[in-house]
Amino acid sequence: MRPLTPGAYLKMRRCAAQMSVADVAARIATAPRLAEHARVELIELIEADAAPASFATIVVFNNVYAFDLEVLATLERISLGADLPAPRLCRICACSEFDPCVGRTTFGPCSWVAADLCSACASPSLASAAA
Repeated sequence: MRPLTPGAYLKMRRCAAQMSVADVAARIATAPRLAEHARVELIELIEADAAPASFATIVVFNNVYAFDLEVLATLERISLGADLPAPRLCRICACSEFDPCVGRTTFGPCSWVAADLCSACASPSLASAAA
């Protein structure tokens, strides 16, 4: 199985945070200032891997929703042709060992229940009870 692209990873983590593209666009500032509809378009392009994200943009996104910067960097290296092992990610929310689901479960951080499935996503009823 091919690893996620950097944009797909960011999209999955945004969705796991239960945020829409518009939610993120409303919470970020850009320099130079972009209208909110332009910020929405930029986020969509980044998540589709159709536009690069600057380091500053990545940091701003990370201030709005949680994701692992090392995972993102590894996925970018792989997309550029590096022969690296893909990071272990949940197939539903893209959490990792270093960025587990917290607050989505009643029993603390998630854990692995399968090679590519975290306990929060394996038990959606438990995850929704904690939300």
